[in-house]
Amino acid sequence: MRRRAGVAPVTAAVAAAVAAGACADQPLPGTMLGTYQVVGQSLTNTCGLGMPNPWNFDVQLSRDGGTLYWSWIDGRPALYGPLTNQSDAELTATQQANVDGTADGGLGPCTLSRADSVQVQLGTGSQPAAFTATIQYAFSVVSGSDCSDQLTSVGGQYDALPCTIVYSAEGSRR
Repeated sequence: MRRRAGVAPVTAAVAAAVAAGACADQPLPGTMLGTYQVVGQSLTNTCGLGMPNPWNFDVQLSRDGGTLYWSWIDGRPALYGPLTNQSDAELTATQQANVDGTADGGLGPCTLSRADSVQVQLGTGSQPAAFTATIQYAFSVVSGSDCSDQLTSVGGQYDALPCTIVYSAEGSRR
């Protein structure tokens, strides 16, 4: 029997793969901008996954020259990307996980790719009091994989593949 995704921002299988490679948070490079309390509002969920709305979490931001760093503060590697106009950045990461980790007799193996994208617009000042962001998770099937057993129509957790989850978010420095 397949497990349905919880209210975390990633599926249980992909979260497990992320956790396997995660270790204690490393300090962010450059100058710390602060820890921000973030509230996200769901805009799109073509995956059909049970996602929080609103989604409340904390992140840390730092700036090193022309690069912005974003830490989820949970052991995952930081996202980073170049700043444009000193206040805008697109931060990206991609990871893959075999979500057929159990011998349940279903089709597989299914390897999914999740591309994370966070578009950030910082407020003014050297340590901005706030930011706005668009957070997107895009799930796709890796070439050569069979993920048909992951669809809800046969007991899986995804309404469709490929699919996306998008949030608008606002962060306020603590």
